[in-house]
Amino acid sequence: RMKTTKHEGPLATAVRLLARRDHSEHELRAKLKQRGFSMTEIDAALERVKNEGYLDDERIKIRMIEKLVREQRSGLHVIIGKLRLMGLTVSTETVREYLSVEAEWELALNLLEKQKVDFDQENYPRLVRILNNRGFSRPILSRLAEKCLKHQY
Repeated sequence: RMKTTKHEGPLATAVRLLARRDHSEHELRAKLKQRGFSMTEIDAALERVKNEGYLDDERIKIRMIEKLVREQRSGLHVIIGKLRLMGLTVSTETVREYLSVEAEWELALNLLEKQKVDFDQENYPRLVRILNNRGFSRPILSRLAEKCLKHQY
């Protein structure tokens, strides 16, 4: 882990942190605060890196959505939750541009197939728990209910 040198100011620290990986403004602000910089210094540094194009929450939001969708482990609500933890505001509609209901359903089916459990009423609570824990949306849980009630896969 890289340490801030005694003579490194908030701008240099921000640039160094952003050179390693993208950060949201919220994350970068917290890291600079943790290193003891004043709010005035932090605000000035963040304004500068934004103006230079190094810090762009919209770009980070889209990259993170694409990454999380590509990983194929999480449903809609987990993706939104992870972005909010980064201090990014995101709507369901924005995520749906990258993860349609149909794509989320296919992802859910792929994850449940790995469980090697029949899609029936008896296993329905377990299947719902699996999908719920991974943040799948209501339409997906509703489709699962229909599938289990029909006893077909």
